[in-house]
Amino acid sequence: MMKSKQLLQMALLATLSPSIGVALGQQAAKTPVLSYQVINLGTPLGGTFASAQALSLEGFVAGYASLPGDATDHAVLWRPSGTKDLGTLGGSNSVVLGNLSGFSETATPDPLAQDFCDTGTHLICLAFTVVNEREVALPTLGGTAAAALGNNDFGQEVGTSLTTAHDPSCLVGGQPQPPLYQIQQALPAVWQNGKVNTLPMFAGDSNGSANANNDVGQITGSSGECVTNQSAHALLWENGKVTNLGSLGGAMNNYPAAINNLGQITGGSDLSGDQVQHAFLWQKGVMQDLGTLPGDSFSFGDSINNLGQVVGYSCDVNFTCSAVLWENGKIVDLNTLIPSSSSLVLNYAGTINDLGFIAGYAVDQSANSSPAFVLIPKSGANAQPPRTEPIPRVAMPEGLRTLVQQRMRVRGARRIGPSYQ
Repeated sequence: MMKSKQLLQMALLATLSPSIGVALGQQAAKTPVLSYQVINLGTPLGGTFASAQALSLEGFVAGYASLPGDATDHAVLWRPSGTKDLGTLGGSNSVVLGNLSGFSETATPDPLAQDFCDTGTHLICLAFTVVNEREVALPTLGGTAAAALGNNDFGQEVGTSLTTAHDPSCLVGGQPQPPLYQIQQALPAVWQNGKVNTLPMFAGDSNGSANANNDVGQITGSSGECVTNQSAHALLWENGKVTNLGSLGGAMNNYPAAINNLGQITGGSDLSGDQVQHAFLWQKGVMQDLGTLPGDSFSFGDSINNLGQVVGYSCDVNFTCSAVLWENGKIVDLNTLIPSSSSLVLNYAGTINDLGFIAGYAVDQSANSSPAFVLIPKSGANAQPPRTEPIPRVAMPEGLRTLVQQRMRVRGARRIGPSYQ
């Protein structure tokens, strides 16, 4: 714990000092990373799972962790001074989905029995952002629920919100469908100074979400129909206009997840036939297939920094996944770049900052848990020797896999197993 504190404090110093941050960023661009030091953030709330979703400008790590029994999650902050449970807005669950934003349940059942945040409780969930280490609820577009999927450095949050309108595309045979049981229309939402507005969708679409934003006013997301194809079109909003980013050939599950300040976008898009989703990099009007690790069938890009480095995951048909880094057109299994003495098998990389720090979740076979982690890059004389032994691949326990699938569905990463969820 002491080493973790010291490393996080060093990260805080580097992040808060522009000159140090720029120097380290330039060094990262010039010096290839040869290995990473691993910080095991553990499972701090008593359950067996935790995921790090954001490396904040304030120097702490944000994410969520399960409580005893692994039936519920709470948003959590890992800080140099200790871990903080952010609790909820009165309900059972809260989750940080991107940067310092997410959703938190209230104690009020949804009057239409919707389960918009896919927790199984059918409680109203609200979008929130973290201010002074506490959850601050954000308004909806008139409907019962909302979720924030990210925020930038200028107080703008983005996500999706229900409206008062009922969307016929949510019903099959006149009935709402599991797992969300959605009835109300969901629109891309943008929050600024406590107020919420919506964004235009692709022509003919009825539902959408704003998934990420950068510091120069660009927002990316997707729109489609409520049940049959929520992410039919990957979109970019800029200067009041909406642009269709295209796809990797598929008509479904085209979901941008992150955008950097250069306008580069990553996420996931179906290939032709809509049976396989691959991570993509979109830049200058072109969507590039980032591919998978050898032998894998699908992948997803969750985060991109201002150096163009993308992190995410690559999985086989049995949902055995590895955390990966895409850089300079190549994919690397991050498990090959950590010390062989580590007990962790890295399953998912959820975020990367401009210093090259990476965070996500792993499987720890020695502790029978799935803890959050942070990777700190090492290069030159500080690097560890490359691993020569076979790289392990370990699937998450079934119960935890179900939990993570629920959370990822809210983000729109639909293909997270051998079949569409």
